[in-house]
Amino acid sequence: SLYGERSFGPFMSIVMFDLDHFKRTNDVYGHPVGDQVLCRFAAVIKKYARPGVDAFRLGGEEFAIVMSRMTDEKAYDLASKIGVAFGTEIVPTQLGKLRSTVSGGIGFGEASGSRLDNVLAEADAALYAAKRAGRNCVISRKRMGKAEPIKPALRSA
Repeated sequence: SLYGERSFGPFMSIVMFDLDHFKRTNDVYGHPVGDQVLCRFAAVIKKYARPGVDAFRLGGEEFAIVMSRMTDEKAYDLASKIGVAFGTEIVPTQLGKLRSTVSGGIGFGEASGSRLDNVLAEADAALYAAKRAGRNCVISRKRMGKAEPIKPALRSA
């Protein structure tokens, strides 16, 4: 693994993203359109990437971003901006315009140090909380139970 046994401190976090209703997108619009949606999301991540932000596709419709040298609040803001920007992307299809949304979960490193697998597990649990909260939102442990929609007007796919 790229990060191995590295300890995650207080200014490191991981965001796990999962494209909402992606299976339905593939089933209704076809895999070529699904591929376009994946590429659009990757382009949005690239737009917001900067030094200290590493992005990875985990497989299927799941992505992860590892952020270093960033406070918890800034990490949350960046994840939310990515979600908002993706929600404005339009993919033209034979059935009309397609907008998709994304859910995100954030895991944070601790001042005493955190193992990568613990931060990933925290991000994964927060991601599932975002899905249960209705999708199209970003949740972190520190905001658990306070799901804030990324942008309610963009809840279309």
